[in-house]
Order: sequence, then C-alpha cells, then structure tokens
Amino acid sequence: MAGRKPKPIEIKLLEGSRIRGKQKRAPKPKSSEPAMPKRLSSDKCAAAKWSELLPLVSSMQVMTDQDVEALATLCEVHSAAQVCLLELRASGPVLRTDLGGVKPNPAGAMYRGLISQQMSIMSDFGLTPASRCKLDTKQETTKEENPLKKYLTG
Repeated sequence: MAGRKPKPIEIKLLEGSRIRGKQKRAPKPKSSEPAMPKRLSSDKCAAAKWSELLPLVSSMQVMTDQDVEALATLCEVHSAAQVCLLELRASGPVLRTDLGGVKPNPAGAMYRGLISQQMSIMSDFGLTPASRCKLDTKQETTKEENPLKKYLTG
C-alpha cells in the first residue's frame, strides 16, 4: 500500500493537529527507561549510541517498550555506518584494480545506504531537525502586552 506512514496520535498532538474520529492512541510511555537489548552489548559503538539516544527519546515521551527494537536497530545501523566511514577514510573513495583501473569504493555506496536508513529511523523518533521542528514542544511564555494597544485603549 503506497502513501505516507501513519503518525502516532501523540506526535500529531505535539504538532498541534486536531484529532477526529476513532483513532487509537499509542501505548503510554513508562516512567522507567527500557533495558538495552543483549545483542547490542557485543558492539561498543551501538551500545554507546543506545546510552546517548535513550535519555533523549525518553525525555520526549514517545518511547515505549514496543519501540526498543526500532531504537536498537537505529544503534546498529549507526555502528555499521561508522565502520563504513572508517573504511572510506582508510582506503579512499576509489580503489585501484589489478589491471590498473579505478573503481568506486563499495564502502561508499554502503555508507550512503546506511545513512539513509539511519535518517529515516531518526525521523521516526523525532531526532532530526525537520521532524523536531514539527513537534510543538515550546514552553508557555508570558506574552508582553503591546504598548500601542495599551496607549489606544487606555
């Protein structure tokens, strides 16, 4: 089925959208942060990314127990992208062939694909500037009264 991915109601509310009809609310986030999946413990880069992102996502109150796998996947994609980036830096954007020609480094295409996946998952969690600016998380501020209005009515 083609089309946009549906947004959770909580994200729509943060964006300031009106909710009409019978739409299901997503599960409420728990106050405690979920534990890191065991598979990330063998990858130091992915585990470090988990420790970095979990407090951010939890503070936005969009993280639930059902989102653990998606966040873990984001951390694994980040780790794989870092490996590709290190390979690109070490060997360069092109490789010499045995016959003396040059060809693009396969790590470059892999890196671009991984970064694309990473950005997609990050936007699902509200971790990109574009997705974050759509969320209405501004603090209520006291509005100063217009001095001209005070003068004209006063």
